[in-house]
Amino acid sequence: MIQGDSLSSIRDDVAGIVKACDQGDVDEARDEAAFLLSNLDELLAHYTAAPKAHDIPIPFYQAP
Repeated sequence: MIQGDSLSSIRDDVAGIVKACDQGDVDEARDEAAFLLSNLDELLAHYTAAPKAHDIPIPFYQAP
């Protein structure tokens, strides 16, 4: 489950990517996408830390 503030932040990041794409600014779109990916990686790391610490399998495949 994603909290509302995190979901709102993700939505804003995606909106920035769409805006950059609409304006033809590929560099800005890539920067926005890289920022979004970094944020998602942080959320995922936080989400999986507790189960992993207690040897509880996470309910999805996580690429190495």
